[in-house]
Amino acid sequence: MRLGQTHNLRTWLLHLVFFYREKVFRKLVPIMTVLAIYAIVIVYIDAYSNRFEKLEMMNLGQFHLIFSFILGIIISFRVNTTYARWWEGRVLWGNIVNNCRNLGMKFDNFAGLQNHTHFFDCLRILPTVIKLHLRKDHKGITQELNSIGIIYEVEHPVVYLTNRMYGVINELRNQDKIRFEQYMAMDMHLVNLIDMTGGCERIANTPVPAAFAFFVKQALLFYSLIFPFGWVDKFGYFIIPMILMMVYVLLGLEILSEELENPFGTDDNDLPLDSLTNTIANNVISIAERKI
Repeated sequence: MRLGQTHNLRTWLLHLVFFYREKVFRKLVPIMTVLAIYAIVIVYIDAYSNRFEKLEMMNLGQFHLIFSFILGIIISFRVNTTYARWWEGRVLWGNIVNNCRNLGMKFDNFAGLQNHTHFFDCLRILPTVIKLHLRKDHKGITQELNSIGIIYEVEHPVVYLTNRMYGVINELRNQDKIRFEQYMAMDMHLVNLIDMTGGCERIANTPVPAAFAFFVKQALLFYSLIFPFGWVDKFGYFIIPMILMMVYVLLGLEILSEELENPFGTDDNDLPLDSLTNTIANNVISIAERKI
């Protein structure tokens, strides 16, 4: 077994054994506790009275099976929709990585990054500023801008930095220090960076409609509440761990879907933007120092 496969297996086993440490499980503990008490009450009443005899004759278990099929379609649509947002964010940030590297290499060969420190500084902090802009971390943006000598607030820091970079390459073009083809080669990457930022902003600023998310939660709650009445006559007290497992899986998927709606945050399941931005900055520095 390969080293990477061994590490993945170990990680999977740790998550399986210490599932109670997971954030999703901790979030679900209150509602799982309430539903467990609810199931115990239903089982107790059914065991010592005939209050649910008519409901058992109605065979609610069959209705529950039909409803579970409908619920499966709803949850699948919900998970697929939010995962598509996460995946699109991943693709956009992959393009940001590529464009920053290509722009750094081209500028260094055309004009020299160390000869134009302002362009170098803007490119080095640009990915971090994009990350902070998506997280609406205005204090962090100010600190990054201050680190390269910009001491005032700007309305859109990404556009501002890109515009400053445009100013550098435009000045080089006017002074005939770079050819038109070289200018256009760098212009392509700057345009792509603005487009990628706009795509990330669309994901971050247009969440899934709240009414749809609330509807899914209602359906899950109704599903959980009717479950004991349909199967208590067949499973008895075993209905309690069954309902807990269903709640953990179904509501856990809903919580994960909420986290994936905005993949640019700091949750465990969000994109590793801190690592990506550090990698880009280090790559740009290495390019300037001719270490790549």
